[in-house]
Amino acid sequence: MRAHDDAALARGREELAAAGVDASDTDPTALLAVAGRSPELDLALVERLGGSPSAAHAAALAEIASGAERRGWKAVAKASRRARYRFAQRGIAVAEAAPPAPTSSIVRRVAGPALEARLSPIDGRGDRLVWLVRPQREGGLLVLTAVLNEPAGLRDVAIAELSRKALRRMEQDLETRHGLRMVGAAAGYADALVAEGFTRARAAGIPGVGEYPTYRARLLTSEPESLAPPLIARVVDLAAAPLADATRRGPALLDERELASWLLERETVTPFAREIAAARESPLLLSRPQQEERVTGIVSRALRELFGGTAGDAYRRRLEEMAYYLHATGRRELALAAVATAQALAASTRGGEGIPFFEELARRSFGMVMAEDAERAKVEAESSVLVRPGAPQPAARRPPPRGR
Repeated sequence: MRAHDDAALARGREELAAAGVDASDTDPTALLAVAGRSPELDLALVERLGGSPSAAHAAALAEIASGAERRGWKAVAKASRRARYRFAQRGIAVAEAAPPAPTSSIVRRVAGPALEARLSPIDGRGDRLVWLVRPQREGGLLVLTAVLNEPAGLRDVAIAELSRKALRRMEQDLETRHGLRMVGAAAGYADALVAEGFTRARAAGIPGVGEYPTYRARLLTSEPESLAPPLIARVVDLAAAPLADATRRGPALLDERELASWLLERETVTPFAREIAAARESPLLLSRPQQEERVTGIVSRALRELFGGTAGDAYRRRLEEMAYYLHATGRRELALAAVATAQALAASTRGGEGIPFFEELARRSFGMVMAEDAERAKVEAESSVLVRPGAPQPAARRPPPRGR
């Protein structure tokens, strides 16, 4: 399989998980219920069905192939033929795909639940991309792109008509140039995310998003769905998941590329970092144990203030959303660590104090700012133009002799 086919299959697996289909589900009826949404998803369905040889699975493969022929999804039809050929070699009766209707009678229609969605990870500022995609009857796609911030809400929104090839090119460009990978998600949930973000932005008076209701009306006429439960809870049975110990793995989240920018901003950290530096620079006033006790108190206060109240609510939602993203990209253990950390924060009365993820986030953030400050002080001392009394001065350099 060529590289772009591998990438398409990977996206299809993500869409299949986002549709709520369990990774072990091979029931033809359940799989056919989500067929026709995109060529990538149908490739994943063919892979799943092709792994369980039976007459029922052969019939489902034939049905997917028939739909793929009507839509012009050649790669899906070809994959289905290969799977049914392997079935036939094992003596399994193989149904033939229904021939496509004559060209003159084809009416281009959207098959199944037409709306599709893509989500990006959330960066350190709380920003993420959301795409809502609807195939059009006359061909092409109508694509709404939104930038959401947690907690500010909708920051930017636009709508455009694109070909599917152009949309894939956009997606590949984001990943190649910016390391930003989009994953498939339940379209109703993604639509509700944008709608709720617009409500918050309008309440806060954020400009530039007033066209959103008009744009959405071109995609949907129904009311937005509820955001409860979180998307991760729709694809993972949290009641049965081993969350009790997952919180301890929280610090490992910060080693993932998508969370590398989650370090606290300098202006947020600086007041606490200065207090820590002052405590450690007072050997005449405080003993070493007293210094460390004071530092511990400063860090505890920072954890309560920075990750409690409304700030804590924002971090809880970010972690829940990232839990889904990590699960969709095949990192189940880290997804459980993220959702367990979110639940621990929701239950906490002391902000991030005592929660490993937030303690590590604070440690790295404080360490970065204090190291930068120390390096800046060192550079300033070395480049000082002040002449200290008694300090040896560098010998004056004599100019080189001129040539005769």
